[in-house]
Amino acid sequence: MKLAWFRPDEPSLPSAVDDTAALIAELRSTHTIELFTAANAHEFAGKHVREPYDLSVCELDDTPAHAFIWPFLLRHGGVLQLRTSTLHQSRAASLLDAQRGSDYAAEFTFSHGAQLEQPPIAPPAYPGDWPMLRVPVLAAQIVVVSQPSTLDALQRAHPEAQIRLARTGVCATPDAQSDDRGVLAQPVNDHAPVMFAAVPGDRLDAVGRAMARARHAGASAELLTDASPERLLRDADVVVSLPWPPHGEPPTSALAAMAAGKPMIVFESAASAGWPALDPQSWQPRGLTTDAPIVVSIDSRDEEHSLMLAIRRLSAEPALRAKIGQAARHWWHTHATPARAADDWRRILEEAAGLPALSRPADWPAHLASDGSAASLTS
Repeated sequence: MKLAWFRPDEPSLPSAVDDTAALIAELRSTHTIELFTAANAHEFAGKHVREPYDLSVCELDDTPAHAFIWPFLLRHGGVLQLRTSTLHQSRAASLLDAQRGSDYAAEFTFSHGAQLEQPPIAPPAYPGDWPMLRVPVLAAQIVVVSQPSTLDALQRAHPEAQIRLARTGVCATPDAQSDDRGVLAQPVNDHAPVMFAAVPGDRLDAVGRAMARARHAGASAELLTDASPERLLRDADVVVSLPWPPHGEPPTSALAAMAAGKPMIVFESAASAGWPALDPQSWQPRGLTTDAPIVVSIDSRDEEHSLMLAIRRLSAEPALRAKIGQAARHWWHTHATPARAADDWRRILEEAAGLPALSRPADWPAHLASDGSAASLTS
């Protein structure tokens, strides 16, 4: 199958933190894939006329870098890779910056009905309140998400949409152990402080306060934040990944840490619900699973205290770090490699290619039709 894949930039391989790059590399063994970014998207129309693509894949996230992708999704449908559960902030900014306030109002009303007399001009305090997903979800033949909770919520909100779940797959870092022993194969320096790497933007203030409290209580630990994702994975003994608020993002950073065989601290959330976890309050497994824990998960209602407890014990017990890291790498190898993700995507792509052209709902905003959204790549 010949695919046109729209994403913000060219993937850089190898990269443990670009799950789509790893997926595309895996899918290229069975599909011809041409990437279209903001730099070359203007070439798509001519290429599609000369040698048509079988299907398009549009990657959307709530960032300005993804704004150029919307017209291609609206015109050609195909598969939507939805990387978030809210698109309000970027879509609102894109339309309002272009002096298209009436179009923004129409899309907001289409998505959320008459719940507000006037759509909010400024982004809401909590963007998840007004996700503005109805347009992109109904523009696609199939919507692909990475979390079961996101799928369930979207299907309830948009029962007419075709929504599918695909696993997220990440590459192992180049220096990861090839024998799946993870941190068990790494030498332990009893005199060096244990390095905790916090993913940039993930509750760094709270992590810093918890680290200070743990060090005050005697923990031999240091916090690493100002580094590239690859260096964080390489130099960390423990990875802290606490994205908040959750918006259905693929847990790429967490999976990359698993692939590197690193023990990890995460929130107890919908994203981590399927991961065997330890509770740092009791150091007992959460739930009824008998699988070896692969993370330490903390309750967001007791964030700083639970994080401090996790830092204290993990910094003091190299054997526990090694045990969790080994289990995490084994779980990644079983569930979250690029090959696993590609298996799911191949089934979804075949299904999408066989679906008929979409029909738009009666209340489809008029400006979207005038943008050419009535045409479909698969028609």
